[in-house]
Amino acid sequence: MQNTHQDTELKYQRFREDSRAIAEQTLPRQYADRVSLKGVDRLSLTHAKRWEESLERSDSASWSWSEGFKQYAYRHPKRFDLAIWYANAQLCGLSLGKPTYTGGRLRLDVIEGAPWDHPLKSKIVEITVSAAEAYADFIGADQIRIMRPVNARVTRYYEKFGFTLKQGKASNTPTYLWRNLRG
Repeated sequence: MQNTHQDTELKYQRFREDSRAIAEQTLPRQYADRVSLKGVDRLSLTHAKRWEESLERSDSASWSWSEGFKQYAYRHPKRFDLAIWYANAQLCGLSLGKPTYTGGRLRLDVIEGAPWDHPLKSKIVEITVSAAEAYADFIGADQIRIMRPVNARVTRYYEKFGFTLKQGKASNTPTYLWRNLRG
């Protein structure tokens, strides 16, 4: 019997929730009671709309969370999504990705921190990668890819987390950074 879209959504929703719980358990002690990892929901999209309207948001941040997330989520029930909250009141980061077609890799299509100062300013990528690793493990992926880095400075930053740049060769082969998870 073939799974329905709803069956797939529910199965992978459990993976998303469990991966966030695992990542929360690995947070440094000073963040343990203050940081919560949740799915991207209506409240986080409301906060993200403020990011999009902010003059402090980077010009290279072209993804519209408020307009694009719902369609992306529907089209990709196996997606990875993460909202990083501080003190359950301040949205500090959002990320979104999906398994590759074969399921052997998890691609992170968007990683974004709040455009203004916040308590987790230098921790968004680290927290996102921790949750993504747990999710990749649930789905059997052996590699994480960060797709289409916006510039050389961001690329160098990702490389500090052990990612390696793979330059795209054509319009249908995008540039990305990768990191293997197993042996």
